[in-house]
Amino acid sequence: MQVKSKSYFGAAIAALLISAVTYFVVPEQKTFTHVDYKQRSAAHFVIVSGHGSMLKGKYQTSGKQSPTWPDSLKIYEGYSTKLLAYDLASKLTIAGLDCTIINNYNTDMSLLERVQKVNDLFKIDNRLVLISLHHDAQDARKGDYTDFEGLKGFTSTSTGGATGLTVFTSPGQTESDNFADNYLLPAIKGFLPKLTFRNNGKSKEANFYVLSKSSCPAVLIEFYFMTTWSDCKVIADPTIRNNYTSAISSACINYNNYLVSR
Repeated sequence: MQVKSKSYFGAAIAALLISAVTYFVVPEQKTFTHVDYKQRSAAHFVIVSGHGSMLKGKYQTSGKQSPTWPDSLKIYEGYSTKLLAYDLASKLTIAGLDCTIINNYNTDMSLLERVQKVNDLFKIDNRLVLISLHHDAQDARKGDYTDFEGLKGFTSTSTGGATGLTVFTSPGQTESDNFADNYLLPAIKGFLPKLTFRNNGKSKEANFYVLSKSSCPAVLIEFYFMTTWSDCKVIADPTIRNNYTSAISSACINYNNYLVSR
C-alpha cells in the first residue's frame, strides 16, 4: 500500500493501526469460523498474500515494490496484499464461509513452504480452494522514470507501462478454471467494470509453483502493475480496494452455493 505520501499519510497511518490491531485478533494461520452460519460452507477458502510485509518499519521482501513516484506514492506488494487478505477474510467470515490465511504475516515465506502448508491442510480438509493475491510488475529498465533509490518505472501506459488484472490457473482443464472463469472473473468485472483486464478478460494458464503444486483448486490474481504509476494509483484507491475484495468474496459465496446445490 502507499507510503511516504503526504496526501496519503493519514490513510497509511490508519491502515497500519488497523493492521497492528488485527495481529491481536487474527492469528497468522487460523480457520475463521462464523458462529451464526447463513449457509453451509461447502468450500474452505485459503488466502495466500504475496510476499512478506513490514517488520519494525522495514520491508521484508527483496524487490516486489514500486518506485517512489513523484507524488510520493509507493506500493509494497507484501504490505498491500496483506491488507487485502485480511479484508477478504473478514468478508468471507461475515458471510459464514470457512477461510484460512497462509503466509499473511511480516516475514516472507518460500513458495515451497507456502504450498506445503496448503497441502498439509488439504490432507485434513479436502474442501480447500486457494486464492493467491499479488500485484504485477514488468521489466522496467526502459522506464521513463527513476526514483531517488534508482528504482525505475513507467509513468503511464502511454510511455510503455503495462496495465491490467490477470487471473491465472494451472495448465490443463481443472476445477480451478471453473472457479476462475465462471465465478471469479465475472464477479470482478461486475464490481469493477472500469478495470482493465489482460488476456481478453479470460483466465490464463501458467505453470506457477503455487498453482501447479497445490493439491486443491487454485487461482493466482495479479491485480495491476506496481511498475506503472497510473496502475499504482488504482491499487492504492480505497474504494477500488474495497470493491476488489467484495468481488472476490461474492465469487466465493456464489461458488460455495454451487457446491452446496450440486
